[in-house]
Parts: sequence; structure tokens; C-alpha cells
Amino acid sequence: MSIIYQPSGKALEYSPLACNLVIGCSHGCKYCYCPSIMHTSQNDWRQKVYLRKNIFDQLQKEAERMRGDKREILLSFMTDCYQSEQVAEYTRTALKIFEANKLNVQVLTKNGKLASRDFPTLKRNNWKFGSTIIFRSEKLRAEWEPGAPPIEERIAAVKEAHGMGIYTWVSMEPVVDPYESLSIIDELKDYVTFWKVGKINHYPIVEKRIDWKKFLENVELALDGKAFYIKKDLEKYRG
Repeated sequence: MSIIYQPSGKALEYSPLACNLVIGCSHGCKYCYCPSIMHTSQNDWRQKVYLRKNIFDQLQKEAERMRGDKREILLSFMTDCYQSEQVAEYTRTALKIFEANKLNVQVLTKNGKLASRDFPTLKRNNWKFGSTIIFRSEKLRAEWEPGAPPIEERIAAVKEAHGMGIYTWVSMEPVVDPYESLSIIDELKDYVTFWKVGKINHYPIVEKRIDWKKFLENVELALDGKAFYIKKDLEKYRG
């Protein structure tokens, strides 16, 4: 199985290529789809985080074969590439391989504090920094993303990256509470280069209580003049 791969389905809306260095994620987000597709429990996915076997030898070979490829490689869909100090070191090793082979990278993380150490590398290569932020409330964050870093740290990282001239983007998916998401837009709209917005799925009780058509209208109004992408599962509610 290739380490650098082409995602399918909804993931392809985010990036043409992706790379997952580790299996598992300590954040334990309630909405995470990975345990189900990996046929494991939420608890095991959160507690058993490990580096994939022979990952860097294989990554080096694949990167050399792809040298100079302009397609973006996303770190990561299946896990958070900065979820811990150890995983951050793995990510740093991968970034060095990508840089040496002149590849194009974007990172997506909830841990901006650890990711910020690599901002000089992102800046030097014109790579992109992305953060998943769907709440402003710490209470909701703790309920839905129990092991993830606080919202304030994510906001601070986006602002820091923006201040360094790094292309910043926010993944506002899955939207659980429209008011919370709109609050994030209001706070960060002057610091984010690009927004990606998508609704929550597989939570019918939550989905039914939200007027998605109205939310879509409000999002587009709030992001007027900004660059953004509405994912297909939300786009279908357009009038």
C-alpha cells in the first residue's frame, strides 16, 4: 500500500493526495469516522497510536519517484499529524523528505502549538497550514473533542501563521452548531486565506435540528469577499 495516496469520496474535496504516518489518534473526537472504517473501537483508536511499519524508508522511495510533483499532499486525513510530541517528530521527518524532493504539502491539525515549530519550513516552501476549528465554546470542544487542544491555541496558531505570511486555511467540518461556526468565522475571517465548510453526518438527531439551508446562506454572507469552498453534503441544501 502506498504511503502517499489519492483519497476517494468526500476526502478528495480536500486534497488530491494525502499521507498518514501513524495509525490512531489521541484526540478521541466523537465525530471521527476512522474507527469505524478501520474496524476498531473509539477507545482503541484513541489509546493505541503507533507509527506505520517501515514508513520512512517507503516514504523516501515514493517521494523520490514523485520528485517535483506539484499536487498537494495533505497530512493527514486519518489522524492528527501533530497530536503529540512524538507524532510531531514523525511529521517533521516527513516534511524534511518532502522538502528535499520539492513536493507540495499542506498540514491539517488541531494542535497549532506543536505545529508552529514547523512554520519556518512551511513558510520557506510556500506550504499551507490548516486547522480544524468548529467550536468557539470550550465546553462544546470538551464534549466533542475531549483529547484535542483548546480552541484558543488553534486560533493563536492560525494568527501566528498568518502573521508570518503562511497560507492559512480552516476546516470547518463537521459543523455541529451553526452559531459556534459563525462565531469562528467572525473572529478569524481576517486571518484565514481559505475556508472549507461541511455539515455533520451520521448524527441524525443533530442534523435534523439544524436548518442547513439557512446556515449555508449565513456562511456565504459571513464569508462574502473571502475565498471558501462549500462541501457537497452542505451544497445540496442550496435553494
